[in-house]
Amino acid sequence: MRVERARVMGFCPGVRRAVRLAEESAAAGESVFVLGKLVHNDRVVARLVNLGVRELDEAGIAALPPGAVVVIRSHGAAPAVFQALRAVGARVVDATCPKVAANQRAAAAAGGRAIVIAGDRGHGETTALAAHAPGSVIVSSAEEAASVRVDDPAALVAQTTFSAAEYGAVREVLTRRFPALADLGGICDATASRQEALRELCARVDAVVVVGGVDSANTRRLAELAVALGKPAWRVGTAADLPPDIAAYDVVGLTAGASTPGEAIDEVERALFAMAAP
Repeated sequence: MRVERARVMGFCPGVRRAVRLAEESAAAGESVFVLGKLVHNDRVVARLVNLGVRELDEAGIAALPPGAVVVIRSHGAAPAVFQALRAVGARVVDATCPKVAANQRAAAAAGGRAIVIAGDRGHGETTALAAHAPGSVIVSSAEEAASVRVDDPAALVAQTTFSAAEYGAVREVLTRRFPALADLGGICDATASRQEALRELCARVDAVVVVGGVDSANTRRLAELAVALGKPAWRVGTAADLPPDIAAYDVVGLTAGASTPGEAIDEVERALFAMAAP
């Protein structure tokens, strides 16, 4: 077996920034909390826990200790969350990804238009984005876009990790229904570049391994894209998740989601080499 890496994979700038801000806050000896999981990767979360960073949900804001530091994860948060944190005197470290924040501003500023969000329901980023545009609706596919009920004029904005192809399909449907649709865009370049790198990789491999957390939307989409391109694909969190079936393929491609640390990718690559050893 030969292993080939995608030319782009692993931490995106937004995730790298969020992890750095959390680590710096913990290193300062402060009482640090993260609102939800900082990133969708158990390895990264475990490392932060070892540094003393604790996870917080919205219900726990009122009970925060005086002077607590609260890191807003890269997915962002609703305006009401920021207000609640200020009300209890917490110091907020806003690690919202700049691209996510730009989408929030664009949606909030599209006055007079009904906002349609192309994204995954229940995903932290999509939920926060919707809170910045009261009255917005979420669609996850072109099929949903065909029946969504909104007023005209309308505007479309994306969850940053949404599939570029699916976003295009949603936009096409909505443009037919609402000719004056404002396309606010919003898919992150890091997401698009990882998907394009995977397309290149799939042209020269027999199967694909995608390294990333089970809750990571962009990791899931990488695996879905590999399958759509006709390649068997496995999502793994660690080397222990690799199935023995992979050893049957001559050339295996390796890629990873935007919240996957480099050490996790290296660990899986070493395990693949070990599987290939006689």
